[in-house]
Amino acid sequence: MKRHTIAIAFGLVVALAATGAAQSAAGSKSYTATVTLPGAEQWMDLPAPALVGTPSVPVGGTLKVAILQGDPMTPGQPYVARVSCTAGSKVAPHTHPATENVTIIKGAFLMGMGAKWDDKALKEMPTGSFGSMGTGMAHFAQCKGDTVVQINGLAPLRFDFVAGTTAAKK
Repeated sequence: MKRHTIAIAFGLVVALAATGAAQSAAGSKSYTATVTLPGAEQWMDLPAPALVGTPSVPVGGTLKVAILQGDPMTPGQPYVARVSCTAGSKVAPHTHPATENVTIIKGAFLMGMGAKWDDKALKEMPTGSFGSMGTGMAHFAQCKGDTVVQINGLAPLRFDFVAGTTAAKK
């Protein structure tokens, strides 16, 4: 009987120790939640360090950025940002130093692949579309109507404009 009591007591001590360790580990984590409602974004100009080189085509509209989460300028850090653009705005051929994931939140985005602007290469991405461009993949875009795109990835969020390209003639 004594052996049985010792075994039960030992089992109880192990169970309590494990429960305490699990609670301690769970208690040491800090959890946060971020919610951004439509229209609550804080829009600003694209920061100068995010634009490297000279665009080969004029923007022809207004581009703004809102940071929803993280720091898009600290290398290796995850971020979520939104870019708002007016109808006809263009983003000249460029690459990114990390994979860029894009979701169309509002409007339509025209996307083309390559290092030279080509109107015929633009493919429409309507609201709800998703695209992913790998590190160093040259691409360009134009906003069809007032558009909002959400970009997420690992920082830095940087547009490295492709040198020596020119706009295709219409």
